[in-house]
Order: sequence, then structure tokens, then C-alpha cells
Amino acid sequence: MKNKKSKIVFILGFFVGLASMKGQDILDLLDKELSNEKKYFTQATFKANRVLLGQSVETRKKGVMEFTFGTRYWNIPNNTTGQSFGADRFSAHFGVRYSFSDRFTFGVGATTLDGILNGFAKYRLVRQTDDGSTPLGITLVQGTSYFTRDFIGFQLPSDSADRLSWVTQAIFARKFDRNLSFQIAPTYIHLGNENIPLNNTDYFSLGFGGRYKLSNHVSLVSEYYYLFGREEGPEGFNLFSLGVNWEISDLILQFSLTNAKSFDDISNYTLAPNNFNFNAGRLHIGVNATYVLHFNQKKRSIKSVKE
Repeated sequence: MKNKKSKIVFILGFFVGLASMKGQDILDLLDKELSNEKKYFTQATFKANRVLLGQSVETRKKGVMEFTFGTRYWNIPNNTTGQSFGADRFSAHFGVRYSFSDRFTFGVGATTLDGILNGFAKYRLVRQTDDGSTPLGITLVQGTSYFTRDFIGFQLPSDSADRLSWVTQAIFARKFDRNLSFQIAPTYIHLGNENIPLNNTDYFSLGFGGRYKLSNHVSLVSEYYYLFGREEGPEGFNLFSLGVNWEISDLILQFSLTNAKSFDDISNYTLAPNNFNFNAGRLHIGVNATYVLHFNQKKRSIKSVKE
């Protein structure tokens, strides 16, 4: 009787063990299939939140904060009073950006030249994938600018509500390979008042931006924004920028040549006062520095130390 019981127990144990092994094999197969079906999102279409001056398709990872400090230098034509530190005029910008999720980034900033306070919110609607199933990335941008004083023929309105202007963008981008990225940005701009030296208060603009990787840490970048419905020259010029991005660990340096004096989206897209050329007063040299803080990584590292 004992032998029968032991045989029954052995047989049951054998089948239970076999079933568990088969179940484990099936789970492994399922996990493997699911991992093969995962969509790996394309990284670093552009290295920064901005191509140079205009917005890029990029949003940072959750918990990442950026501190940006930008400078712009240019000369005044026929200046007889002498230069200061090799340039007649200087403008600076300070900004802070934070990513609340992998898809949503918010930023604010202020500029010394025109006294504009600005902010923007970016949401990555569609992310490009490495397997080609999603060939494009799409990011939506909503920005606002608050004008605090007169500049470049702009007369500040007395009503504070009229000092606000808005910009809305849909950025379509594709990273073709590890070296080449390109984006197109249809843009709607609403100027808050009629004192700006333009014919209308509502405009459409089409922006183009590109990045070509020269080495592991250096890339060539450029952008151009065409504004529809404006008489180029008397009412301003289209924005053009050409520059180099240099990545040094958590620091990104951007060196640019541009015809824009401001760091504000609306001001650059609509009120660039000069055409892009190498004549005195028309070429503006920019140096921007962006420092990146990874709060989530710090939390994980602290947790691993405790464990």
C-alpha cells in the first residue's frame, strides 16, 4: 500500500514539475515575443529643446531640469564711439525648463535687450520609432510672450492685456540616420496689439530646422523661418541661423550666427530687424550654454546606495 502511495506521489510530482517547467518555458517564450514587439523610440533627433533659436521637436526625460544662459553680440554700423569688449551691443537671456514627463516640458525665461518675459509648454504627441513603424515625431508647442518695454519701433501699450502675444506650433521631425535630422514647423502667431510695426496682428510662419552630426559630440545646425503676409524689409526679415552644438557631458554649448537680436520666439519670428549677411550691424554672434540636471537618476542612485 505504501509502495502504491509513493508511486502515486512520485507520478503526481513528476507531472507537476513537468507542468511547471512547461509553464516556465511558455512564459519565457511569451516574454521573448513581447520584447521583440516592443517599439524602441528614436533618441536625440535634436540634442536640445531648441535647434538654435527656434523650438525643436525634443522634450526631455521626466525629472530633467535645464538651466540656460544665452548671449548675443553685434556691432552698430559706422560707430564712432568705440567698441565695448569687441562688440557695440550685448543681450543676454536666462531660462529654466523642467520635464514633468517624458512627453511634457515647460519653460520660462527673460531677456535683457527687449525686456520680454516668455514661457512655453511642449507636448510630444507622436514619437518616432527605430523599427520604422512610426516614421515621424510630432511635438505641439504653445508659447506666450509678455512685452515689458518699447524696442525696435515697438511702442508698449498701456493695457497690460495687450502686451501678451501667443505662438502655436506643430513640429514634424524625422531622424533619417545617426547623423542627419530634419524638422518642419508650421506656426501661428498672434500679436497682442496693433502698435507693433506690422500690417496685421495674426500671421502664419513655416520653419525649417536641420542637424548634421560631425562627430560624437559636435553637430552642425541651422534653421529658417518664413513669415507669410509681411513685406520683407520695411516690416522685418525672415529668421535665419547657422551654428554648431558642442556637447560636454551635462553641458551643451551652442555657437551661432544669426540676424536676430532677441531670444524670444515671437520677436524672432516676426521682428528680426536685419537681413542675414556679414555687414556691420547685421550679423549677430550668439553663445548659449545649457546645463542639464537629472533628478530621477539621482534618486535612483541614492536608492541603490541604501539597498
